[in-house]
Amino acid sequence: MNKFLIPNIMTLGLLIGTIPLAHSADALVEIRLIDDIDESRGYCLDVAGGQGTEAPVEKGLQAHTCYDYTGGLLEDQSFAAALVEEGQFKISYFDVCMTASEPVSGSALMLAECENTDTQMFSLGEDGNLTLQTNPELCVTANSTEKKEGRGGTPVHVMRPLSLQPCSDDDKAYQAWSVFSL
Repeated sequence: MNKFLIPNIMTLGLLIGTIPLAHSADALVEIRLIDDIDESRGYCLDVAGGQGTEAPVEKGLQAHTCYDYTGGLLEDQSFAAALVEEGQFKISYFDVCMTASEPVSGSALMLAECENTDTQMFSLGEDGNLTLQTNPELCVTANSTEKKEGRGGTPVHVMRPLSLQPCSDDDKAYQAWSVFSL
């Protein structure tokens, strides 16, 4: 099956609830925007400021060109599939979890030791909204106006800041996420 069709099929399954997300305990996935916006390779949750095993987790998360176009998933974009289904977005290689700096609008998305705190539990809804469980009106949102080009990739990679913002149909292209696996 064409790898570009898989995200759309998985998204359809999430939207209509008919395709279960069953993964082995060590399976890894990317979390990617459903809408490619202006990046044909798509945007994925990614450790900011570096690539692969050299990514500096203290810089938090960003939306970044997905690496699956290389034929694999890199460490700084790979989340533990089984934990995503439970609401925890853990980057296994670094043993850290996606963490809201605060449970309020405008908060940055950081990485911290996984402790299942209120600021670390998220839900990926059937509509693609990735929300903080303690404040489900807030969606993980890629910035719609701020972006920069990186130094790698052909064409170059593109990055956008991430934050928690009120969920809105007007911002759906920047807020609707899906689970992608190779």
